[in-house]
Amino acid sequence: MYTFKPLVFTEHSSSSVTRPEEIRDHHPFIIHCDDKNVYAHNGDFLESLTQTGIPNIWVYNLARQQWRLIRDEINLPNDGDFILSIFFESNHLYIFTIKRPYGYNVNPNRTCRIYIYDLNTKSVVIRETSGQIPYPLLPLEMIRHGNYFYIVGITDDLGESSNVYRLNMENGIWEAFYTCEELDNEYSSIPRSRYTLVYGNNIIYKFGDNLQVLGFDLYSFVSISAFDLEKCRWKIVDTHGDENHIPQYPTKREKYSVTSYTDPVTGEINVIMSGGADYSWRDAYDHFEDTLLPEQKFVVAYNDVWRLNLTSLKWTCLDKFGIVLPHCVENHSMAISPAGKLFTFGKSIFNDRNQRITTSSLHSAWLRIPKLTDICWEAIFYYYPNLKSMTDKEITSLGIPLKLFKSRID
Repeated sequence: MYTFKPLVFTEHSSSSVTRPEEIRDHHPFIIHCDDKNVYAHNGDFLESLTQTGIPNIWVYNLARQQWRLIRDEINLPNDGDFILSIFFESNHLYIFTIKRPYGYNVNPNRTCRIYIYDLNTKSVVIRETSGQIPYPLLPLEMIRHGNYFYIVGITDDLGESSNVYRLNMENGIWEAFYTCEELDNEYSSIPRSRYTLVYGNNIIYKFGDNLQVLGFDLYSFVSISAFDLEKCRWKIVDTHGDENHIPQYPTKREKYSVTSYTDPVTGEINVIMSGGADYSWRDAYDHFEDTLLPEQKFVVAYNDVWRLNLTSLKWTCLDKFGIVLPHCVENHSMAISPAGKLFTFGKSIFNDRNQRITTSSLHSAWLRIPKLTDICWEAIFYYYPNLKSMTDKEITSLGIPLKLFKSRID
């Protein structure tokens, strides 16, 4: 019998012959989602500066339980351009590409192009941009605020920084919105190897990984670097712990995953953080990892899930409500659908012997009680798993309006 189970992770099966496959020692897939599909693209864009960085983009249809590759549908270039960023919003996928100049030198004549892919009509609109176009050595995460897209991070071949660039979508002009002159001052964002951006209340919050340039300093969730868009400056935001949980804050870690969503009832923005690992043994052994036996590598892996409310800046550990990841995992990706379902994809799970196993599994759990229609559709697909392969006549004979059915599956 079907039973609605909020806050419980379930694994999604797939009938596809081909599907995205995680590869160990590569960057994980990055996922986005709506209420019908999960979109995944590989984050390992740069094999070298002379090879294309255009990724494969996959779509998993939740009703059909099938993966398909849509890269050819978008008709991306393959002539030396590379990805600046991929941004998902509503029914559109924004793919920002930069014409790669030769070598490491910044080319003042570089160009940036935007491929706006309509997920419903499968049509593409291409826009050219100009101005102070950034040239990162790595793809950057992007957030949107009004008519502007913002990126933060590496801007040239001199290393990491906290520079902020923005693109005006009305006129297609880039500008250096903020240039950080002193990385060690109290208002600067500390540079880290990887990060996730979250936007809320006119502030960009930056969740980072380890400090590889300064040693393996794990990320702490007590204080967060934040860029104030109104005051145009970095600041440190102190968060509040969960008084009803020990520990009150997520423990320091790296290779965790972060996503965010807007509560449809309160309108407040919440950050979800999960998983990750603590490789404390590296502090002592540093570059001698290859000489260590597996039992000498003291890895602490996590399967916890935390929520940070950006209005109160208060952390809540969700295991008090019974929600934990199916496995201890690192380098995974998360996304939340508009209806409030949390999806996780990949990457390295840990078995009972603390060994990493690379996976491409897709799991999901409801973080809130959705609309009754969402629950009913789950029940229908539970009792009629072959519904997606039935004829129109067979579907209508079950009393299901054909137009309504197609709106949920296509």
